[in-house]
Amino acid sequence: MSAPFFFGAPGRNLFGLLHGREDANPESNQALLLCAPLLQDGIRSHRALWSLAQTVGQYGIPALTFDWYGTGDSGGQDIELSLPGMLDDLERASTELLHRGEVDSVQFLALRSAALPLLAALERRVDPVEVVLWDPQLVGATLVASWRGQHRQQLHGSGRYVNVTHESDEGELLGFGATDALLDALSALDAAHLKLPRGSRVRMAVWEMDEELDRFAREQRAGGVSVEAVLLDEGERPEWNVPSRFGGQVFPRRAVAQLAQRMTAQVPW
Repeated sequence: MSAPFFFGAPGRNLFGLLHGREDANPESNQALLLCAPLLQDGIRSHRALWSLAQTVGQYGIPALTFDWYGTGDSGGQDIELSLPGMLDDLERASTELLHRGEVDSVQFLALRSAALPLLAALERRVDPVEVVLWDPQLVGATLVASWRGQHRQQLHGSGRYVNVTHESDEGELLGFGATDALLDALSALDAAHLKLPRGSRVRMAVWEMDEELDRFAREQRAGGVSVEAVLLDEGERPEWNVPSRFGGQVFPRRAVAQLAQRMTAQVPW
């Protein structure tokens, strides 16, 4: 069962899709809130996140996917996407899931760039949290630089515009309106410096460990946070930054299945 609905504050409607079972009350006291990545990755990963949420929901764990304000089917324009707004969206989505899922707590999952606003929001909490980071992008300056690099590739190096000189409008990034305030706020974030509440648990599902992930794990562990990593099948790793494939859906089936099995405790982390 997937039930669409709108929620949020007056004038700031958010679109949500709650996944669960029709034939029974929730079998778990914990729900799952899935956070989509930003800009083009959010569109490309829609099917993967929907499939993961649907599978988890079928096991009796309420799972909520939602659109940030200014994206997807939520209210607002793309230029209204902001870091403070995303922090507010996360709090409202979490509260809504607790109510609609009839559960006691929420576990969070963020894919790629969604890790930064999620960790920034959870840093403000007092009680321990449970987080799954799927292929996270953890350094905002690196993230924004990669978006700008891909933007140049799409304009001039991908073959998208044949025998035509094309320049994007001011403020456009990868086909989206992205304000300087948003990009500056994201650039200032470094997940290694975002301190989660002591006693929190972070599980990273990645195709390969690197120095950025290692540094994040070291800093969080130093603050009393448990950090574990699960390696996904390298042969299925998406080619996120290949210019010629930039518009295609990304649906790594085995990775989705691995995550679903772990989120539903069929397979231990």
